[in-house]
Amino acid sequence: MDELLSAWWRLRQVRGVGATTLYQLRDLLGSLDALPACSTSDLLALGLKPAVVQQFQQQPLTAAFDALLEWQKTPGQGLLTCDDPCYPPALASLTDAPLWLYWRGNPVVLQQPLVAMVGSRNPTPYARDWARQCAADLARAGVCVVSGLALGIDGAAHQGALEGAGSTIAVLGCGADVVYPKRHRPLYEQIYQRGLILSELPEGTQPQASFFPGRNRIVSGLCGAVIVVEAATKSGSLITARLAAQQGRDVMALPGAVTNPLAAGCHQLIRDGALLVRDATDVLQELDMLCLTPPASEPALQPSVPPLVTELDFASTTSLDVLAIRTGESVSSLMANLLELELEGWLVQEPGGYRRLR
Repeated sequence: MDELLSAWWRLRQVRGVGATTLYQLRDLLGSLDALPACSTSDLLALGLKPAVVQQFQQQPLTAAFDALLEWQKTPGQGLLTCDDPCYPPALASLTDAPLWLYWRGNPVVLQQPLVAMVGSRNPTPYARDWARQCAADLARAGVCVVSGLALGIDGAAHQGALEGAGSTIAVLGCGADVVYPKRHRPLYEQIYQRGLILSELPEGTQPQASFFPGRNRIVSGLCGAVIVVEAATKSGSLITARLAAQQGRDVMALPGAVTNPLAAGCHQLIRDGALLVRDATDVLQELDMLCLTPPASEPALQPSVPPLVTELDFASTTSLDVLAIRTGESVSSLMANLLELELEGWLVQEPGGYRRLR
């Protein structure tokens, strides 16, 4: 294992050898194990330039490589190579799958069905509550929820999955030992204890904007589907959705108020063919996962006789929490019903809750 890692690590250090070259070479070789046994003529036949081969063969191992080896020796963390049987097949199928992933926590959760949930860093209460409830319901059904530990929807998705007594995976755009954002340290520790933290970046790597597109491709690549919960038209979540579509994953989106700019990206996705989702049951049904243990569903309200309208004051905005208390409904069912009423023109979503229109 050390010989395999040292060969690939040394090749990554050669000037002019980027990620694309590494991925192509891995595909040509068929496995990571083949590189250490390659002769000079083998490497040249694979398309590497003579100068690159020479630098590779003379590349010394440094303290950074020693740190990589030490990472694997610490209990509760390790390195998962793309040839490892535990490496997620969905991710391994990508041409740009990471050669290895740094992990902390419990890699067994990678064997569960995986669904990603992403969205705005500054969501409305409606979107935040929906993400949390949907993630909890998915977790109860045996699905592991994947996200990026960012503020907003990411955090709500992780928290909901944990509240649902399930598992969650945080994919980071920094080293797996770096907590970003810092205010998510308690959440990071919970995921470390009950889920999994992943990164393709070496330990200690601080977050940079250029790292997040790579992080997003792993989020979508791990999963069978990506759910977008509130996203503006230029949101990074749409980048994740586009990556998911290119990777052959299902893309799903939560609709919102037509006047809400944070919902514009989701509406664009739905127009382009993404599945409109109302709750976790829609997600499970689309992925043929209802046989797992779907969350109990409440009977849907009939728009022609909307009883929830009687709970809304005509002039003032009523919060989702208050509506839940008044109606006795679960948050996920209530939000689905409110969406139907909004589409029928009975009410409008505003900051702080909902207001009756007629």
